[in-house]
Amino acid sequence: MMSSSSLLLLVVLPLASAFVGPAVQPSPAVSRTVLNAYVPDGLTPDQYSKLKNKEKEQAKKKDFGAGGARGFKSRSMQSFMLAYERGEAKHLFPVNPDKVRQGKIALKDVPYMQRGGSWDN
Repeated sequence: MMSSSSLLLLVVLPLASAFVGPAVQPSPAVSRTVLNAYVPDGLTPDQYSKLKNKEKEQAKKKDFGAGGARGFKSRSMQSFMLAYERGEAKHLFPVNPDKVRQGKIALKDVPYMQRGGSWDN
């Protein structure tokens, strides 16, 4: 008759093999994957690189972000609070563009953020 420790060993040993990972096979030294760059349909790689260079040159001529993220020049909170305390500024609320077009609201009364201007004009 088997002892309880040898019976336990027979039960636990096959379960322990589940925790052993598979044998790692060495990877080949040279990858056989071919890497291709993106080229749109209808263009050769040379044509596409010329197009990208042309667009890059055009982008250098533009001044992105000159008017801020939304096309207006923002002001600091400190600047606003000082002007507000002196009575030179007030809280700005959006206006209905239709009322501006109809002439019911003057353009000078449209908040700078909505008209795309600057807080100091």
